[in-house]
Amino acid sequence: MKKYAVTTATLLTALTGSAMAADIGQGFDLSGNATITSEYFWRGMDQNSNAAAFQGGLDLAHESGAYIGIWSSPVNFSDGASSEVDYYGGFAFELNSIGIDVGMISYQYPGSIPNSSFEEAYLGLSGAMAGLDVGVTLYEGSSTAESATEFSVGTAVGDFGVSYTYGDYDNTGTYMAAVISKEFLSESFPIEMALMYTEMDFDDATADNEDGLILSASMGF
Repeated sequence: MKKYAVTTATLLTALTGSAMAADIGQGFDLSGNATITSEYFWRGMDQNSNAAAFQGGLDLAHESGAYIGIWSSPVNFSDGASSEVDYYGGFAFELNSIGIDVGMISYQYPGSIPNSSFEEAYLGLSGAMAGLDVGVTLYEGSSTAESATEFSVGTAVGDFGVSYTYGDYDNTGTYMAAVISKEFLSESFPIEMALMYTEMDFDDATADNEDGLILSASMGF
């Protein structure tokens, strides 16, 4: 899987790799991903003080559509957190050519002050329209988090993947991410190179908006 298992995230290929699922029996597949990225941004906001990061995750999926996973990355927060560990699970299926993905993510920050960690429930819808892959994902945060809505569109241009995501993060601000990526297939490991520009426009007029140009290399296994 990727950072998290929502439908819209499958359109946003930056900071992700295509995993090669291994059949481990009883209808279960196990896959993993590893990424080296020049910076780590989440919803247009810098998470690691503009430093490079090595990220990785593991996913266990069942043929029924159920899945669970874990993903981790270094972070650098003022509250003392130096790592992020995300746990997620959900159920993905298709209904009348519409992809539906519903689940929960728990964002954990070991070593941070209390209440820094939080959870989000999500509902993602995806499909094809006019030759484009389109999606929308709704996030509902726990008592310590805000809700968010993301809209994404993606397509293939020759050998490249191109995608654009726009999101509204409740009372924080609006963010976007534009990605161009290329996958290099091999018999053992698929590798993806991606270039992403992302930014956050804060609702607070006194806050400095954030943006970043991020280069990443990802591998699925």
